Amino acid sequence: MPLHTTDAIIIGGHDLAEADRIVVFYTMTSGKVRAVAEGVRRIRSRFGGNVQLFSQGRLVYFERPNKTLHKVNEFAAVRPHRLLREDLDRIALASTAVEAVALGVEENEPSPGLFELLAEALDQLETAGRPAVVLEGFLLQLLRLLGYRPEFSECVRCRGHLAARDTAHLSPSHGGLVCVSCRAGAADAFPVTPEALGFLRGAGGTPLRLMDRIALQPATVREVTDALHAFLCQVLGRPLRSADFLARL
Repeated sequence: MPLHTTDAIIIGGHDLAEADRIVVFYTMTSGKVRAVAEGVRRIRSRFGGNVQLFSQGRLVYFERPNKTLHKVNEFAAVRPHRLLREDLDRIALASTAVEAVALGVEENEPSPGLFELLAEALDQLETAGRPAVVLEGFLLQLLRLLGYRPEFSECVRCRGHLAARDTAHLSPSHGGLVCVSCRAGAADAFPVTPEALGFLRGAGGTPLRLMDRIALQPATVREVTDALHAFLCQVLGRPLRSADFLARL
């Protein structure tokens, strides 16, 4: 079995048998990788407490050729992101980020840009004063990297430009903004306020480290969140499970 070493972030997993766990990693060099961490749930596991959701570190794993489930040899956490797992709000936000990545990418298709974006997002979500705004910026950039960035500048049907204060709607199935004249042809379209549209237009190109400086009203944050989850649902084929958890907070 070939041995691989790569930077990795834990984005999911579930228990297996009595002491093992299947861990889902997003790696720098191999994309999404699923691997068994044998004995990780034992008290004296050689992995210690390193194999935790959101942890970023150095992964060494054995590849099983022609298989989708590999074997973890070692995982050394560099950024354990312990604070993300101790704050309920931040758990929900970070869970949304990693679930969106886990569902949006295929196995063994690396994207260094996406790895770096996710790593930065988890760093910012752990320390930012406005972590919800950071998540919105991350989801916008994730849609772009997945090849599905919505169009927020002009109507996707007639290509007419909409000013910031014009009445507008968003249609996930059509991929973005819909003007009043074209609204009837987009069955899933929903209205968007000027405040939310202004954020959606500007945040996609804003570095995540600067997102914490953007002050939004709670109602606008909720509106942006709902809009982005609708676009993600369109792209991923189903809603994010963590979205329900986030909505209850």
